[in-house]
Parts: sequence; structure tokens; C-alpha cells
Amino acid sequence: MQIIALINQKGGVGKTTCAINIGAGLNGLGKRVLLIDLDPQAHLTYSLGIPAHELSATVNLEISKNQIILDKLIAQYKKIMEA
Repeated sequence: MQIIALINQKGGVGKTTCAINIGAGLNGLGKRVLLIDLDPQAHLTYSLGIPAHELSATVNLEISKNQIILDKLIAQYKKIMEA
């Protein structure tokens, strides 16, 4: 198994386009492909014809939930340390 990651903080540099085309090319060669969309705007998901706004669970939503839990734990810890 090989992992290919496309990462760049700047928008509009072609990450989604590259991911779709690399995935399609590898699939065309008979490779199994898993595309994971970590973009909060879900452009990759939408580009593949999947209505992200209708999904009950997304990777970004789960990351956001965990961040909220982490933020609450940090706030509680700070209160305890201040007491």
C-alpha cells in the first residue's frame, strides 16, 4: 500500500484537481484508491458528486467534535489550576 498526500495551506493551487486526477489515473490502472477529503468546504466530496451537506458524518465534523471536547477539557483544567 502506498499513500499519496497533497498538502498546501494556500487555496487555489490545484490540490483537489490533482487528487481527483491522480485517483482516477490510478483507478484506471486497476489500483484501489481511497480519497479522503479533509477540507472543511468538502470540495473533493462535491467534485465526486457526493452532496457533503447531506452527510450525517464527515471527517471534518469528527475532527471539529474532538477539538470542541479538547477545548472543554483545557478550560476545565485551567479552572482547576486557578482555584
